[in-house]
Amino acid sequence: MEQHPGKTLDQLVAEKVINADQKTSLLKKPALQAQLLQLQEQLAHIQKVEQDLRARAKAERDELERSLAQKHEAEKAQAVEEAVEAARAAHKQDVDSAFLVVSRFLRLAAARRTEEANPDSDENQALEGVLLLLYTGDEVSVETTRKLVAGAADKTTSTAGDELPVTCKCSECSKLNQIIMCC
Repeated sequence: MEQHPGKTLDQLVAEKVINADQKTSLLKKPALQAQLLQLQEQLAHIQKVEQDLRARAKAERDELERSLAQKHEAEKAQAVEEAVEAARAAHKQDVDSAFLVVSRFLRLAAARRTEEANPDSDENQALEGVLLLLYTGDEVSVETTRKLVAGAADKTTSTAGDELPVTCKCSECSKLNQIIMCC
């Protein structure tokens, strides 16, 4: 058309410059251009909606990740706190049990000193030997206390250093010591 200004489509078909199919295509061109413009506008709108949806999804994902991280940290802190508290309670119970064993031992030793018991018996000599080791106030007393609390199977010694057949381990109940007396 631009090469043949002022001529109509019918004239160009008559002059056989274009054929009937080309004429039909040229007649449809304005409608197709309008449709193309409309589709381009729809595409731009769809792309904008897609961009908005992606931005919203990213914001929601970021918020969810932040929320989950905070929740995880809170749960972790609570679990650590509970574990520490349980460990403290268990440690306190262990310490209390150890003190109870030492207290019972001291009570027995005091009772044996006041009774009309035979001071030459192996058990009484063991009590005195263990007391002597406890009263040293050094690492030996710490180790002796540990053995006493644990109910060690080590043989005890008298105050003179003679080995005795008495141990800190109870043969009947593994909880309390032989020289403390079985429950």
